[in-house]
Amino acid sequence: MEATAQTEIFRYAKLIIKRRYLFLSLSFCIMSVIVWGSYFIPEKYEAKSTIFIERNVIEKLVKGIAITPSMDARIKVLRDTMLGRSLVLDVLRKLDLDSEVKNDQELEEMIVRFQEKTSIRVRNNNLITVSFVDKNPELAMNYINSLVSEYVEKNIFAKREEAYDATKFLKRQVAFFKEKMDKGEEAVIKFRQEQGIYIAMDERSLINEIKKYEQEIEDIKIRRNELTATKTSIEKQLEGEKPFMTMFSTKGVDGRVESLEKRLQQLLISYTENYPEVIRLKAEIEALKKQQAAPSKADTGTQTESEISGINPMYQELKQKIIEIEAEISALNAKEKHLEALTKDKEQKLKNVPASRKKLADLEKERDSFKSVYESLLVRLGQSEVSKQMEIEDKATTFRIIEPAILPTLPVSPNRKMIILAGIVMGFLGAFGTIFLIDNMDSSVKTIDTLKSFKLPVLAIIPTIESAEYQRMRKRKDILLYSLSGFYMLCILGVLAMEFLGMTYVEEFISNIFMYVKG
Repeated sequence: MEATAQTEIFRYAKLIIKRRYLFLSLSFCIMSVIVWGSYFIPEKYEAKSTIFIERNVIEKLVKGIAITPSMDARIKVLRDTMLGRSLVLDVLRKLDLDSEVKNDQELEEMIVRFQEKTSIRVRNNNLITVSFVDKNPELAMNYINSLVSEYVEKNIFAKREEAYDATKFLKRQVAFFKEKMDKGEEAVIKFRQEQGIYIAMDERSLINEIKKYEQEIEDIKIRRNELTATKTSIEKQLEGEKPFMTMFSTKGVDGRVESLEKRLQQLLISYTENYPEVIRLKAEIEALKKQQAAPSKADTGTQTESEISGINPMYQELKQKIIEIEAEISALNAKEKHLEALTKDKEQKLKNVPASRKKLADLEKERDSFKSVYESLLVRLGQSEVSKQMEIEDKATTFRIIEPAILPTLPVSPNRKMIILAGIVMGFLGAFGTIFLIDNMDSSVKTIDTLKSFKLPVLAIIPTIESAEYQRMRKRKDILLYSLSGFYMLCILGVLAMEFLGMTYVEEFISNIFMYVKG
């Protein structure tokens, strides 16, 4: 197999040597078209600007307290945002490029053209490179700087406006749900007051209250019976007493009155005027004073006794006890009626407990729902306020232009190094393919093996006989061909080397030559 391959290689080498003039001519023609034609391709310059996504340390400190826009989400839509029609149109107007178009259709075509020539690349999730390619390097620089600065300004403004709008919206929602929560609380309180329910209702509590009221009513009845019996006993005792009694006093009435008044003052310090002893003393003092005012009877040298009539203190005391017992009985009767009314009310509520409890539960559920939303919104409002202050003071994650575009001096297109290399390779391949095709299309017999394959006898082989003059002429032609081909190949390789070395003056020299020839 290796022998066959070597044979084929030798055959191809012989073919190239045989048709060397055509091979070299075609090779250098193809090379010339590709290499020198690359200098007629318009040069394009690329302007780049780098944006850094700065994540402030404060953002980590307030994590969970403040809510900042997701930078990952912004990066995902960054291309669509930066290459959006409105932003590109604003930049074109800022650079006064829209004045170059005649109608809206041309303006739209210009916008699409600028969008297609703009490239955006994100590196390491925090570096964004925005580039623009155009024939005019100054236009490329101005456009990319305007586009980036406009985007950064609008991004900052949009984040601040978003923070303000979020705060305003949350404030409105907080006020709305605060009102709803207050109304729900008022409805619960009103229902509780109407139903007499100040704690959660259940059958057991109502039954216990009813039992308590019934027990109190029984205690009232027992107490009332005791008071009634006491009153009857006092009334029987009162029947044996008279309201008034007769008192006798001899001389010394004034001293007696003075003594009683002192005693009365002492009693009034500790007791009220309704105290039985106080009432008796007052009655006795009054009677003695009347006795002093009445004329006394006198005999010859002697003085008779005076008869005094006064209130019976025992009678008054018993009477006072009866009055107190009757007052207590009246109070017990009133309390009994009140407890009976409460018992009936509780019994009625006991019947309505399921419906009342359901309504109360619904009201409380509605109130708690509004309260939950209100508290959540209140927390969000606090976070929004912190976020707003962070945006105002530029403490949140933001875009920073760390590398504005500069005027490009080296073109990025065409890539002449690759074009020249491709031209060299395509020149040789194209020439070899051409002579190989010509050789295959040639139907003449070229080797003895071809004749033998036809099973024809080979009588003799006549070699090519060349004269010495022809050989010298062919040798001179080969030397000239190889010399020119080598020189031309060295020129092409020299241009390639200069391209790799970045010698732009060579490009300018060659471009000037072609421009001169073309002109």
